[in-house]
Amino acid sequence: MKHIIKIILSSTFLCVYSMMYAATTITINSKNEKERDYYLIQIYHCKSAQQITHIDTFLNHTFLPYMHKNGIEKVGVFAPLDNDTASDKRIFVWLPFKNIQKLDELDQKMEALDPMGNEPIIHLENADSSLPYTRIEKIISRAFKFQPHYIKSSTLTKSSSRVYEYRSYESPTENAHLRKVHMFNEGGEIPLFASLNFNAIFYSKVIAGSRMPNLIYMTSFNNMEDRNAHWKSFVEAPHWKKISAAPEYKNSVNRNETILMSARDYADF
Repeated sequence: MKHIIKIILSSTFLCVYSMMYAATTITINSKNEKERDYYLIQIYHCKSAQQITHIDTFLNHTFLPYMHKNGIEKVGVFAPLDNDTASDKRIFVWLPFKNIQKLDELDQKMEALDPMGNEPIIHLENADSSLPYTRIEKIISRAFKFQPHYIKSSTLTKSSSRVYEYRSYESPTENAHLRKVHMFNEGGEIPLFASLNFNAIFYSKVIAGSRMPNLIYMTSFNNMEDRNAHWKSFVEAPHWKKISAAPEYKNSVNRNETILMSARDYADF
């Protein structure tokens, strides 16, 4: 009987020890894993130049100061180059967060505001009660592991001719999407962009948005001629020819949207 009790106690000890070891290992591994940025992209869809002007005023004098006050160091505001002639005129607001908790903290702070009060950050309405925009679209994404943080500074000077290229790659399935993400990371597409001085601001995997599965990234150039020259060197690069022909990356994207934009001078990019 004593022998049986001994066996039971030994087994229990080993079981508890194994569980404690596993928990410790998980904790250590999670601490060693690099923390990656989260990005919120807020897109204002408008139908008139007046709406765009109104939103610019709000972003410049109310929104950006509020975000800076709440610890968001860099805020990007961009507009497509064809906004003047487009029926759907857009303003892209890009917000980086150190982690998902920071994004949640901002959301909780906004939700706690009194909607009946006079806090400017929640009042974008026009004085004549007309709608300030058609709709707002929001996208949440997480930085790629091979570039876990956005690039805060650039070798390019801030100028009116600078071009920002926003790309969205949608995939037909989750597997195809993960293969495309792999192409950027382990496949070496990110290092290729870096070696060719594409001045990438961020690369990310969309985790919530109207188009999924999807990834988005943004690069920047001195002007349109500079942008075209960079892409010419990219498609001619031996490494791109190699990975673009690799069977594991075939049919990984079924929709590629490219938006060429300029930055608002009141913003941080």
